[in-house]
Amino acid sequence: MRLLADDFWEQQPPRRLLFIKPSALGDVVQALPLAQAAKARWPDVTIGWVIAAGLRRVVQLSPWIDEIYEFHRGAGLWAFLKLCRELRTRDFDTVIDLQGLLRTGVMTLATGSANRIGLQTSREGSSWAYHAMVDQTSRQIPAHARYWKIAEAWGVSTRYTTPSIVVPQSDQQLVESWLESLPRPLIGIQPGTRWVTKSWPVESFAQVAIELAEQTQGSLVILGAPDETQLTGKCFELIRSVNPHVKVIDLGGKSSLPQLASLLSQLNVLVCNDSGPMHLAAEMQTPVAAVFTCTDPVQSGPPGSIHELISTKLSCRAGYHKHCPMTGDNHLACFRDVTVQQVSSAAMKILRSH
Repeated sequence: MRLLADDFWEQQPPRRLLFIKPSALGDVVQALPLAQAAKARWPDVTIGWVIAAGLRRVVQLSPWIDEIYEFHRGAGLWAFLKLCRELRTRDFDTVIDLQGLLRTGVMTLATGSANRIGLQTSREGSSWAYHAMVDQTSRQIPAHARYWKIAEAWGVSTRYTTPSIVVPQSDQQLVESWLESLPRPLIGIQPGTRWVTKSWPVESFAQVAIELAEQTQGSLVILGAPDETQLTGKCFELIRSVNPHVKVIDLGGKSSLPQLASLLSQLNVLVCNDSGPMHLAAEMQTPVAAVFTCTDPVQSGPPGSIHELISTKLSCRAGYHKHCPMTGDNHLACFRDVTVQQVSSAAMKILRSH
């Protein structure tokens, strides 16, 4: 597969540009600045985005995206073909597949676009749908940097220091009403994530939370998705059982995606696993103290020097295993290798410097 020519964008500036990046939350958030960069480079370009139906609200928060196309995973072949037919009729002259999977390769090909572009991380045979790939976008490059290589090729070299997400004022006001009476600093606790192997124990999160609240006299804000309410409730009860005087609220499952973005923007620090909310917090310019067990903080962490990324030192680190390959006493040993003291100290370092 040939690489995209250095002068491609000068020779063929897009009129209608489609990004295909359906999931996951963290990856979509890291890719969203590309829409802002494209509008900065070509103010009159029309930008479309293919997004998983459950994440539509995320791309709706980008004022630089003009058209949204929903991908319903699991809806069956006919729904997929309907999406492909719709993309075919939209006359995109340039398509960039940021996902690089078989199904997104099919979407890319279905557009009939004259310029179909992918990344070097493409797999499952998706590269057959592309005319060219963007250079320096292999898996050795951090995810956020891979996406930004596209903007650099456009001549937009400096990353934005303001969020690429704009939260509606009504959501901002609602979130402010939830937080207005809480003593500062506001310490976010996000114990959830999608992989078992990335899920540092909730008991450890609760211990970190108690230490931070006692050291700062601030407030704890527990966050989680609608399917994580049992987890966030357990974190809340663990904290209260040790110190009933700590100021803590459990907002697990209570916020929409726009409200979550606003919540994260109000925090002084977010203590979390490697997760979508970690990247959303970073995009909202909130520093994170994040635990990395089976993933690599360099490859998968957020950009910027304001964050503290705590990683296991075990030999199996950054293996990207969804199920721990170790057995016996070594099973999920990375959870014990990262200590409460390490995470608490990292969060306090952030709180002292911001």
